[in-house]
Amino acid sequence: MLIRTLLILLSLSSMLGLGMRIEKKEIGSWTRFAPILVFAFFWNFGVLPFSAFYLGKVLSISEFAMISIFLCAASPGGASGGLFVLSAQGNPALGGLLIAILNGANTLLTPLIFSIYQGGSGFNFDLFLKLFMIGFFLQGLPLLIGLGFRYFFSGIADNSSKWVERFSTFCLVASILVLIFQYGEFALSLGLFIWIGAVGTVLISLLPGLFLFKEEREARASLSMVSGIRSLSLALLLAELHVKQKETLLTILMYGLVMYALAALFSMVWKERKSA
Repeated sequence: MLIRTLLILLSLSSMLGLGMRIEKKEIGSWTRFAPILVFAFFWNFGVLPFSAFYLGKVLSISEFAMISIFLCAASPGGASGGLFVLSAQGNPALGGLLIAILNGANTLLTPLIFSIYQGGSGFNFDLFLKLFMIGFFLQGLPLLIGLGFRYFFSGIADNSSKWVERFSTFCLVASILVLIFQYGEFALSLGLFIWIGAVGTVLISLLPGLFLFKEEREARASLSMVSGIRSLSLALLLAELHVKQKETLLTILMYGLVMYALAALFSMVWKERKSA
């Protein structure tokens, strides 16, 4: 599927570009981000899944559409969040750290949260191992390679990072266009309440940075952008393994379209706040 290829390329390039932007001194000061990391964990694995579930109930969204939105809400750690952190001129070190922690935790917590939602038995080791390997090769490894270039070949990293970011932007735009052309007709037929549910959930995911009044603008922007970008690959994988309904898969892709559009808007707002 073309959209999966583009999402994989987007994941690889955005994490590589993010690693190339992280300075050595920023990695050494990770402890000062501890309160933000705790808050991000609480927001992404607690507030957002609960909000998606409650919003779906209030709007009386159909079963499969609600499962799709809930899966997206419970799947943080999307690698393309790194691209939006850079676009919003956030803190690359914090952005990479947030993505790494959320992506590492979602291999265990997302299947667990989803199994609780469905009334299942809980942790599945085979699923955990599969998600861990996917997360490592699509997100962890390119981030480490980018850090390696920053550490040992800083000149190459400086010259290459802008081209990597441009390629990430191309993949992002191409992904959105594919979503529109291949699934636009279906998305329009989903119904108003499903769109409201998706938009509402995405907006909630983009809000956490607004609550950390005492933190620097860069840190708040990073938190909002990383939280706003969900791991669509994880949501799609869980949907394919456990739901196996075309409506569910297509609704996740519709969620992705809404997510990227609103995240791009929020990144511009955060960037403007820096120049103000």
